[in-house]
Amino acid sequence: MFANWRFERALRPLKHHANPTLKSFGNADWPDRSTRLDEAPYLALDFELDGLSKDAHLLQAGWLPFEGRNIALCRAQSFDIRSDAELNAKAVTIHGIGEQRAARGDKISNVIEALINSLSGRIMIAHAAGIEQHALQRAAKAVFGVSLPVRCICTLRLERQIHPNLVGSEAYRLGPSRERYGLPDYSAHDALTDAIAAAELFQAQISRMPANSTLAEVEAA
Repeated sequence: MFANWRFERALRPLKHHANPTLKSFGNADWPDRSTRLDEAPYLALDFELDGLSKDAHLLQAGWLPFEGRNIALCRAQSFDIRSDAELNAKAVTIHGIGEQRAARGDKISNVIEALINSLSGRIMIAHAAGIEQHALQRAAKAVFGVSLPVRCICTLRLERQIHPNLVGSEAYRLGPSRERYGLPDYSAHDALTDAIAAAELFQAQISRMPANSTLAEVEAA
């Protein structure tokens, strides 16, 4: 499969990298794409950013490793990310991370290294996953100078697959999507809360799919 080959090719430069985190990521035991969805290892991820531009600042990261249908909240991690930039006022109003709080955050190099360690051997889960995938890859490039391959499943894309032809883009947002499965309403725009919300949504989604569904059927190419 082309996607498999492309991912393996992107891992090669990391397999002998001097940085132990990147070396571990390159040599991780990655699940085969024939693995059943309820048996694969995942990591739900959410970033809070200063807007949606391609160079937006990362202000908060939250993630949760989990397997199949099991979520252990004790494994969750959340970090504010240090930024000395002048932040977008509209974005600050949404996520509540102002310049004073951002200035006290953790160094981005420490956060991204911890995230890559947690993501090693796992499939990233996120709602509108392209945002998290691009932000992580951009940060990895800035911090380590590497192109980090990321395998991911987008719960928004999967929801469109399970419930096609719903009217309006709002119908596929994280909150309304969770509501369709009877999941509780969480306050949005906190990275860890949104990561947990995406993990729970994904588990609800795969419960509506055939039991033998595999990663190959839903993983982004």
